[in-house]
Amino acid sequence: MFEWDDARYFLAVHRTRSLSEAGRRLEVNQSTVGRRLRALEGAIGAVLFVRTPDGYLLAPAGERLLARAERIEEAAFAFEREASGRQAQLSGTVRLTGPDALSARVLVPLLAELHARTPGIDFELVAENRTLSLSKREADMAIRTFAPREPALVARRLCELGSALYAAPAYVERRPIARAREGDLSGHEIIGVDDAGWAEAGWIRRAAPGARVVMKTNSTPVQLTATLAGLGIGILPCYIGDVEPGLLRVRDERVIVRSVWIAIHRDLQHSGRIRACADLLTEGILARQAALAGDVTAGDAAKAVSKKATARSP
Repeated sequence: MFEWDDARYFLAVHRTRSLSEAGRRLEVNQSTVGRRLRALEGAIGAVLFVRTPDGYLLAPAGERLLARAERIEEAAFAFEREASGRQAQLSGTVRLTGPDALSARVLVPLLAELHARTPGIDFELVAENRTLSLSKREADMAIRTFAPREPALVARRLCELGSALYAAPAYVERRPIARAREGDLSGHEIIGVDDAGWAEAGWIRRAAPGARVVMKTNSTPVQLTATLAGLGIGILPCYIGDVEPGLLRVRDERVIVRSVWIAIHRDLQHSGRIRACADLLTEGILARQAALAGDVTAGDAAKAVSKKATARSP
């Protein structure tokens, strides 16, 4: 009979196709994974994996057991979530995830506030654009820039997240931006993203077909650094570009508008430490919603940006 510990090793080898990678994921050495796998195969009397040039692939017996192993995994995660969700004390660890730049610029200062209020809570912050699974306990809580779709999550939309075009004085000296302010980016150089599925990539294809993408990156901090260096016009979150003294906003309009969401697994929503963290992040993000939205298309804010651009333009 499959047990949870057996399922962990079996699923890790299946998902990584490697004993060494499975060991790193499980925080054990490669020989332990191999020994546990051989013991499991001996206990059930069947070969579970076939070793190929592409790694360890499921044998027919492994394919038959895969769904059962995944059910055991989900039951174990549900047990862990239920146990964590019953904890009311404001202590322990909260593991959360969010996009890299938003984590550094917004989440970390808010976590510092929470630590001052409740010093018994520790944090693990996975700051990357990859989407972690809350159902599989890869994180307890997520700040996302898209609507969570997993049915087991409790999610709330907090505010808009705008991005606009920014350039450094060094770039403006090389490429006057008067026409760019009106929407004509022909002949300009753009710093893009290396994922065709991102909204920025689609915007460049639609709105800037005459521009040259001189660099692609999957990192907002890298894009910011490249823009500051004058490499090209960057598509940056407004909460970064609007406060960066070395940049001017090329156009008042936002070119990308996303939404900021907070999500937790429904089994954890009554945990004291999770609730405290979620409440503080919600409160802090809502207090910053104007800066995060970056909408300066009307009124004094637009005039201020226009004045800043004019002062730095040739």
